[in-house]
Amino acid sequence: MHHPELSLAGKLDSGLTKCLRSILGGVKVSGLWLLGLLTLASLPWMIFEYDDGLADLSLLEWGFMPVLALLLWRHIRYCQHFSTGFWLGLSRLLIAQGIMATVSLVILGACATLLAQIEHPDELLRLLVQEDPLDKLLAFGCVLLAMYLAIPKSVPASLSQPTTVHTRVEPELFAPAKETGL
Repeated sequence: MHHPELSLAGKLDSGLTKCLRSILGGVKVSGLWLLGLLTLASLPWMIFEYDDGLADLSLLEWGFMPVLALLLWRHIRYCQHFSTGFWLGLSRLLIAQGIMATVSLVILGACATLLAQIEHPDELLRLLVQEDPLDKLLAFGCVLLAMYLAIPKSVPASLSQPTTVHTRVEPELFAPAKETGL
């Protein structure tokens, strides 16, 4: 079906919409990337919170570090297998961490909103600042889940399509046509 050409105002509106979508998409990806980077960069402070070195590590943290190393090795192997490249693999990893951190922050905000509705808001403050092993387990679990889900699953589209070289093909005359002089 043939669509009529847009007017100048329609072309400007369409161009502005496309420009704003690309800007918002870039802001979204860079925000998720930075949030994922902050999540991974905060892990050493979360693990070594008392500055006692290896004596500071709990059993949960001793278990978390080898699993994190194995999942990172798995991520690197999948990136090599699918020829993803270092930067695209790192970007996938950081965006997955950023998405998981965003989901965690939304859940934390929803819980805080529900707890703020109760009669004693000082209970909310006490619950948010208290040290709980369940909080650390949940935080480490989210990091590991995001690392597990961040692997590439196929070859990037730019690498999967073979490059074709356009060459001019001359028509070939059939044998009976050559004999008749055509």
